[in-house]
Amino acid sequence: MKILVSYDGSEGAKEALKYALELKCNCDEYYVLYVIPTIVGISASFDSYIPQSVYEGQDKTANEILEKAKKVLEKEDVKYELIKGSSNGEEIPKIILETATEKGVDLIVTGTRKLHGFSKLLLGSVSSGIIAHAEIPVTVVPPK
Repeated sequence: MKILVSYDGSEGAKEALKYALELKCNCDEYYVLYVIPTIVGISASFDSYIPQSVYEGQDKTANEILEKAKKVLEKEDVKYELIKGSSNGEEIPKIILETATEKGVDLIVTGTRKLHGFSKLLLGSVSSGIIAHAEIPVTVVPPK
């Protein structure tokens, strides 16, 4: 079995990785994916220049997040691959599902931040998007 863990460094993501590692006796390989979010303007007509340093900062943050996951994975006797994706204007759940298909995974494990009401509407829900469009099983793990 192959497991993809959607990982963004949040408490929910940390719990998702921990949960996925509990399945290691059934898992041949883990894929830990962080998707760099798209930088968006204030409105559809908002046209701006985004300095290269902003993209470099996003890349640095992605590397730091994946490095933390790597430290957890190295403590276990498992085969894994860290993946840094970029949304490039696409929705993050779509990138996660495309990666899962490319890697031939059998299960997606993701965390949740337990957003409600306006926060969920404003920030969206990656886990909900994954569940809505997945063709393979998805496990959603809440933060503690």
